[in-house]
Amino acid sequence: MASPVVEQVVESATPTTAATAHTCTLPTATAGQLLIIIADKGSTSATVTDTDGIGLTELLDEASANGLYIAYKQMTGSEPASCTLTTSASTRLVEIAYRISGAENPATQAPQIGTTGTGTSATPDPPASAAPGATKDFLFIAFAGMAGEEGDDDTWGNTPPTNYTPSPPRQKTCGTVGTNLGGLILSAERALNTGAAENPGTFGVDTSAAWRSQTIMIHPPTPVDQTPTPSAIAAPVVIPAPTVVVQHIPGPYVNMAPRVAP
Repeated sequence: MASPVVEQVVESATPTTAATAHTCTLPTATAGQLLIIIADKGSTSATVTDTDGIGLTELLDEASANGLYIAYKQMTGSEPASCTLTTSASTRLVEIAYRISGAENPATQAPQIGTTGTGTSATPDPPASAAPGATKDFLFIAFAGMAGEEGDDDTWGNTPPTNYTPSPPRQKTCGTVGTNLGGLILSAERALNTGAAENPGTFGVDTSAAWRSQTIMIHPPTPVDQTPTPSAIAAPVVIPAPTVVVQHIPGPYVNMAPRVAP
């Protein structure tokens, strides 16, 4: 069994002016694949609502400054090119949306997260993931949202955690340089066969600022048991013994006694 695979990643952000309606660009609608949206809010505390009703299930929605948001759904193939995420207060919002193949249907096993990490530094540190219940080929997504502000030129996030890709990491901002505006996000992924919680290393960024971080654990499909049931096992073939037929041949009979010479 292989780990789930990242097929497509798209980024979007509300421009520098804070708002309550945020257009989130979505990956190509593909039935049976997993959609994961990760987002970071601006400096104003707010919660998020999927006002288009595309069927997102929230995994995390932090009502705090620079709070993180995670949502997912099993794609049907009819998803629009974008959806509207509405915040309860006017704030920034920046998103990275993943389309992932080879993942367990979340109705069977939803993605899992650890306890949000926090700090202030130039090395955002994603937390340990949830502890797996068994050894599997997982996909882990490590990400961090940051305060401050950077130009949206993919140059502020320098390195991902060790063994995570891509390098430089995926990154998106709301677009202009400022102070403590929030709405910066960076992420990277790792496929790993493990039965223990995964604790990524740190990202490296240009400027020290407050950050919040998470690690998402995405399960592969549950293997299908190929062991046949007793009723499916063919009964042994019994070959009957051959039938011997004895045939009586009527006379005249020949005297078979030996002949004696005179």
